[in-house]
Amino acid sequence: MDDRLWKNVSIVLGVACALLIGVAGALVVVGHKSGGSVSPTDAPSASQVASVPAPTAAPSGSGSVKITPTPGPTATPGPISQATITFNSLGLDSSTDANGAARIFQFKSDGAGSVTFAITKMSAGGTARLCIKVDTGAFTCQVGTTGKMPNFPKGKSDPGHNTWTVSVVGYGSSKPTVDVTFSWPTATPQVTFSHGRFQGSATSGISESLNGFTATFKPRNSGSVNVQAQWSVVTADAQMTLLDDSTPPPVTVDQRVYKAITFISPDFTAKVDPTKTYMIKLRNSSPDEGQHPDLTAQISFP
Repeated sequence: MDDRLWKNVSIVLGVACALLIGVAGALVVVGHKSGGSVSPTDAPSASQVASVPAPTAAPSGSGSVKITPTPGPTATPGPISQATITFNSLGLDSSTDANGAARIFQFKSDGAGSVTFAITKMSAGGTARLCIKVDTGAFTCQVGTTGKMPNFPKGKSDPGHNTWTVSVVGYGSSKPTVDVTFSWPTATPQVTFSHGRFQGSATSGISESLNGFTATFKPRNSGSVNVQAQWSVVTADAQMTLLDDSTPPPVTVDQRVYKAITFISPDFTAKVDPTKTYMIKLRNSSPDEGQHPDLTAQISFP
């Protein structure tokens, strides 16, 4: 067989291999699971993904957790529209802290629309990792600093229902304080917050960013905000405060004090007005016991 024949055979084999690779790639795309999605333009670079391991799983029961011994009231479904909530001044553990944990948020969308996630504020010099996933899909992560904060602005939900899970943690040894905002289409807005901290604020030197949570929201309809919460390790005095945050400074609308408890009972419920913006705060008013109470809370609003 002369050299020209060998050359022709090599060319044919090369073309056949290219065609097979193209077909395999097409099959992978066609076979991808349908569901809510995040636009590829939201995804971090390959080098970023390689250096940012995502959480292996959401915490057990998050999103449907039974916060108190008796279930809280079920919100009356309204029309599907965009709901938005921001968790303010939230202290993060570092990803290298053996006793720390990522803060986990979970909520459900009820129809097709835009779903966005963003760290909208971060303490100076901080670095944080924001990871998201939809339903049983894999986490997608971004790492960002105060100069370029992590955000996913182009998520899309299905016409039916999707469950969205969000993980936020300080990157490396960083322990920043952040604001994190979510927006999604829903008939009954409800967010479950897991692995929060509930350090006692009656002890000097304990940062308020590690004591419960502060969340800001604007109701879309008339109705009531409902908050359930429980924590591990300690029995504590707790204080729940609802403030009108429509114009500064915030004005207290309602406040409840709970003594020597491990969960909020009864649930905190208060009427809210769709023309106003509200802030809801939960604080541990007991002395800090040097432990890491693990807080789970569920916020529902109209």
